[in-house]
Amino acid sequence: MPRYNQQQLLELCETVLRHHGATKRESEIVGNHLVDANLAGHDSHGVIRLPQYIQDIEAGLIRPGAAHTLCAQTETTAVIDANAVFGQVAGHDATLLARDKARKRGVAAVTVRRSNHTGRLGTYGEMLAAENMLSIVMVNGGGRGQWVAPFGGRQRRLSTNPMVIAAPSPGHFPLLLDMSSCVAPEGKVRNYLQRGERVPAGWLVDADGRETTDPHALYTANPAALLPLGGSAGHKGFGLAVMIDVLAGALSGAGCSREETASDQGSGHSGLLIIALDITCFQTTSDFLGELEPLVKHLKTCPPADGFTEVLVPGESEFRCRQQRLEEGLDIPEDTWSKITRVAPPVN
Repeated sequence: MPRYNQQQLLELCETVLRHHGATKRESEIVGNHLVDANLAGHDSHGVIRLPQYIQDIEAGLIRPGAAHTLCAQTETTAVIDANAVFGQVAGHDATLLARDKARKRGVAAVTVRRSNHTGRLGTYGEMLAAENMLSIVMVNGGGRGQWVAPFGGRQRRLSTNPMVIAAPSPGHFPLLLDMSSCVAPEGKVRNYLQRGERVPAGWLVDADGRETTDPHALYTANPAALLPLGGSAGHKGFGLAVMIDVLAGALSGAGCSREETASDQGSGHSGLLIIALDITCFQTTSDFLGELEPLVKHLKTCPPADGFTEVLVPGESEFRCRQQRLEEGLDIPEDTWSKITRVAPPVN
């Protein structure tokens, strides 16, 4: 399995994206987003996505150099039409807009509709935490990308509908909940597929409702479905997914899951909601962080259960993985690397 350092992957991403028409700013935002996802351990949202984005460019779903449109705004809200730009660019700019509005008024909510794949949502939470802000971020497929069965069902009806809650902390990393409302995002199944491994039990059911660990089953003509988060309590993950469809899809104008779009796995339709809260409008920063320090300490001193060595708080696994991979490099599966090289410019 090839191993590369951060700079090598950044240069590769930017070279490939520029070769296919991306501007310097676009290639830097998307490249940094992809590589940072790998560094954080979210390989499903890392450079594995690069060939997908090139395919979307060739299909006209992503238009390099295009500009998103600000459709409406107030002092605390905004609605953006992504207008076929890179999803990470739309998400990045929406996050900055939410930051600026929250800085002035304490609270802001920004929606994006018709977005391409927005990448790892945790990145946007980390951006706002670095600005001393709390955030809630969520995305749906705009009715497309239906990979997930409802609780009690066996056919796909919802997209993976992830969400993020992030907060600055007194430690070396923000507290960061970054989760899908199903057992795992589709990209993690794709990652297992490209590594030639089976997925964990409890992730997939085939078209007949039988459990399967074969990642190929998700991509067949009669496909398997991902299950909602929660196992026997999957009604909770299912309920969360439905409400994310409402908040990210209906509110943004991107749309919700429905029968007419059930077979459409295309890009360019996602809805995004970013809520930012400026801590200083509610509490002094020192008092806020002073509450989090004993909370984290209390959690970290809990004796580990059998099979565990310690308790990790939200965001800690990403921080540790990032430190390790910055030092040791990043392993890229052979199949992923082969797909990337096929869209890279020829070497003279």
